[in-house]
Amino acid sequence: MANINFKLNNGKATEKGKEYSIYIRYKFGRKVDIRKAIGFKSKSEDWNSEKQEVKNRIHIKNRTQINNLIKTLIRRIEDFEYNLLQNGKQPDQKYVERNFKTFFGSNDDKSIPKNLFDFISALQKRPDVKKSKASGTLKNYLITENILKRFNNEVYKIDFDNIDMDFYNDFIDWCEKQNLTRNYIGKLVQTFKFFLNTATLEKINTNLEFKNPRFKVIREEVDNIYLSLEELNKIYKLDLSKHPKLDQARNLFLIGAYTGLRVSDFNYLNKENIYEHNGETFLKVKTKKTPKKIVIPLRPEVKEILKKHGNKPPKRMPDQQINYKIKDVCENAGIDEQVKITKTTGGKKTTTKKCKFDLVKTHTARRSFCTNAYLSGMNPVDIMQISGHSSEKTFLNYIKADALQKAIKISSHPFFKGEDC
Repeated sequence: MANINFKLNNGKATEKGKEYSIYIRYKFGRKVDIRKAIGFKSKSEDWNSEKQEVKNRIHIKNRTQINNLIKTLIRRIEDFEYNLLQNGKQPDQKYVERNFKTFFGSNDDKSIPKNLFDFISALQKRPDVKKSKASGTLKNYLITENILKRFNNEVYKIDFDNIDMDFYNDFIDWCEKQNLTRNYIGKLVQTFKFFLNTATLEKINTNLEFKNPRFKVIREEVDNIYLSLEELNKIYKLDLSKHPKLDQARNLFLIGAYTGLRVSDFNYLNKENIYEHNGETFLKVKTKKTPKKIVIPLRPEVKEILKKHGNKPPKRMPDQQINYKIKDVCENAGIDEQVKITKTTGGKKTTTKKCKFDLVKTHTARRSFCTNAYLSGMNPVDIMQISGHSSEKTFLNYIKADALQKAIKISSHPFFKGEDC
């Protein structure tokens, strides 16, 4: 097995009172020998050469951060080596050097997570994160980072050690003054808690104030709409033969509304996703956000759409273009009911009225599927198998039926008929 050591000044002589870079040395047999600065410095009198860590002294402000990084590097390198050996391979100089770049990045000094923003930036660039997260999630990470930086520049400096309830309350207050909605602020807090939790798991952060129950993700019920089966049928029957772009947007949207797929999935379907079994047609999809492999039965409307396009899905269209065009489609279909929208913006609750067609967007398709399937009497567990929701709580947030509709749905249950269950 390999030897992993940490030395001050790369093992060279040091003088008291001077700061020197901390180096890691990785050796595997006679063929692999790599030395690399980890991005931190220490005075010789503050360095414990026996334990290979910074001494536990109060005046060393970043001692915990440095020692946690050393532990993290040891764990990552041991995991890398173990996985390599499990696959029947042995580390060689070139392969280890290439993997060291993933630990440190191309620029040693800039890539080490020395503080909160260094960590957030480095996290987004890591190959494991970029490969496992959907593009929308990565975009949300960047947005959250930029807003946190604005707070850092406009209000006060933040780092791992001063994230507490005072910061939480100040951040919420500042966000409200930026005229952000309550749910948008909640999403920022949720993403920030993910950053902090990841840093904690990787031993970079030791401040656990963010786990305080009052450091919570704020949410409010928003009147997100859905389209009933009757409304979807109006869209389906609309003659758009003279408007090919509207027709394309309509067909893509309806596939989402009848299958529960997200736009990142229904807008990227191809012929390989169509699966025939015992005379029935299904869609087999590996969803991008989760990712999960799901198989979805097809309604006659979806089969007709596929048939119209030569037994394959419609060509993709930019997501934002679908959002624009589906509003026109819904307006032409007469979906113009006045809808009250209540939400909290800038700390103030407001209620406005809008035409329903103005509120339809790509995500309305998925919400419509979940709600219509639920109202039809389909078992929530079966719906979740199709929609890909991992928890019933999250799934139920998608159900936008009103109290009367839900009451009608359950009225046929034996309990309300006076029958034994």
